Amino acid sequence: MAYNFYGLSRDIPAEIKRQVRQRDGFGCVICGLGIIQYEHVDPEFKDARQHDPNAIALLCPHCHAKVTTRMWSKDRVKQAMQSPRCRQVGYARDFFDFVNGHPSLQFGGMLLHNCTTPIEVGGRPLFQVKPPEIQGESFLFSGLFTDSKGAVSLQIKDNEWRANAASWDVEIKGPTITVREAHRTVHLVLTVAQPNTIVVEKLDMTLGGLRFEANGNFLGVTFPNGGRSEFTSCIADGAAVGMSF
Repeated sequence: MAYNFYGLSRDIPAEIKRQVRQRDGFGCVICGLGIIQYEHVDPEFKDARQHDPNAIALLCPHCHAKVTTRMWSKDRVKQAMQSPRCRQVGYARDFFDFVNGHPSLQFGGMLLHNCTTPIEVGGRPLFQVKPPEIQGESFLFSGLFTDSKGAVSLQIKDNEWRANAASWDVEIKGPTITVREAHRTVHLVLTVAQPNTIVVEKLDMTLGGLRFEANGNFLGVTFPNGGRSEFTSCIADGAAVGMSF
């Protein structure tokens, strides 16, 4: 673990990281991409005596490299911190990459293979897969996630995911996106299992009067009339619609 001259560790506490994410809208302050690193701006890390969230910015690896190599100045980052890109447009974004055939969806206790519409609600697709627009390119996956109150938290359109900048917290670690509604209240954990599977590991979502609860290999769906269905280790393969509610 690296320390600076003042004995400050490079390991930024989780609470400080969360404050920086919330302020910057969960993406790079300059370009808005959601794969981020934490950059000490003023003072730089070598001169810092503490991890001050007001002195740290989110930068994507590409923008971070430009700052580190001094192609861009710290002043550019400071200016962007005054009006982070994600706060301007309302979301942090990036892309999923499905390089090996038709994307699959592991939705709690339901595995959906080769389905044009993996799940529909009220006759409308909740998730949808389209073939490549050009032969040899990736399939296009779209979908929508809401929180337990029905507010949109994560939207996917033709492989581009957009995390709502108004969410309480969005954290990306490796291939996993975690969305929290409040402190210690996780409503979505989504992981991309390469090469082509989206895994919904945890979910608490309300949509169209239905409540979806997923945890590991379990999916529970509660209906407006109080009825409930539960799914464990179920598979749909090759159907036009995998699940319909």
